[in-house]
Amino acid sequence: MEEGNRAVEGVRIRYLRDGSGPPIVLLHGYSFNADDWFTSGIAPELAKEYAVYAFDMPYGAKSKSSRFRASPREYAGFLKRLLEAFSLDRPPIVGPSMSGEVLLWYAALGYPTVLPVVVGPVGLDDAELQSALSKYRGPLVSIWGEGDKISPPSIYAPLLRRLVPSANIVVMPNAGHPAYLDRPQEFLDVLRTYLREFNYAT
Repeated sequence: MEEGNRAVEGVRIRYLRDGSGPPIVLLHGYSFNADDWFTSGIAPELAKEYAVYAFDMPYGAKSKSSRFRASPREYAGFLKRLLEAFSLDRPPIVGPSMSGEVLLWYAALGYPTVLPVVVGPVGLDDAELQSALSKYRGPLVSIWGEGDKISPPSIYAPLLRRLVPSANIVVMPNAGHPAYLDRPQEFLDVLRTYLREFNYAT
């Protein structure tokens, strides 16, 4: 595994990279960081098939930057420039919680990704995001933990379905808000299923 840092717009971004093959990008929630993808075993498994890039975003526990405070929409633009800095062209992107909100903006703004995968996304109450998503016509996978108390699927899964009727929605039993960490193997199974469905399997 490679660990490094790269400056993007004056912000130092830490990254972890492992594996080879088509790239896949893993983000994190507000209280989490890139390491969680590796300690959970998810990134090492994906690295058997893909070049895995896990980024510490500026709002994350390890990268919080006083130089870069932004709205989720602005963070989506920063994510675009971050991927450009790594020459990553339309990779699938996985974004839990706050990164899910950023990724929804990223997709709604037409930024390049073959498949956005959000996990327990927050921010769906925002009217501006709802308006942007209602015009989105690309692919989308949304995964919730059945026991998510922060972004309850009973409320937000139907809302996302109304905004993006083509969205693929999965509710995982025995999982909470960080469903990917609560049930990593089941999460991997779901992710791989949709990577194959959208022709991104190795």
